[in-house]
Amino acid sequence: MFPVHKKGDKSNIDNYTGISTLCATAKLFELVVLPPMLFHCKQQISNDQHGFMPGRSTTTNLLTFTSHIADGITECQTDAIYTDLSAAFDKLNHVIAVAKLECMGICGNLLQWFQSYLTGRTDCVKIVELLSSYFASHSGIP
Repeated sequence: MFPVHKKGDKSNIDNYTGISTLCATAKLFELVVLPPMLFHCKQQISNDQHGFMPGRSTTTNLLTFTSHIADGITECQTDAIYTDLSAAFDKLNHVIAVAKLECMGICGNLLQWFQSYLTGRTDCVKIVELLSSYFASHSGIP
């Protein structure tokens, strides 16, 4: 894992996010597994979900929101609460992630593969050529 500056003061560690580097085999397998997983889970994902969805982005989210506001501006009061979940995958507990996949109907060897992929992981941080000690990783998505 290596730190990447997000915003603000570069001397403040809170302004960095950790990026995991994965081997080519893991990335290739991810490309193979993702499309059928999305197809399987599509029914359970809200149409209002824009982040991390093919063909959707912050732009499509804002267009949908603006259209909704424009349609209802003369009819009724519209309140909105926006939350920034940009670090949501950094905080995702591995046990909870596997349980959610099981609730969505993922089972058998595929569920076991996800579980083995996420649990028992260790990370270290690399800055330039310096490596930290390895530590257990119980959250985040590689």
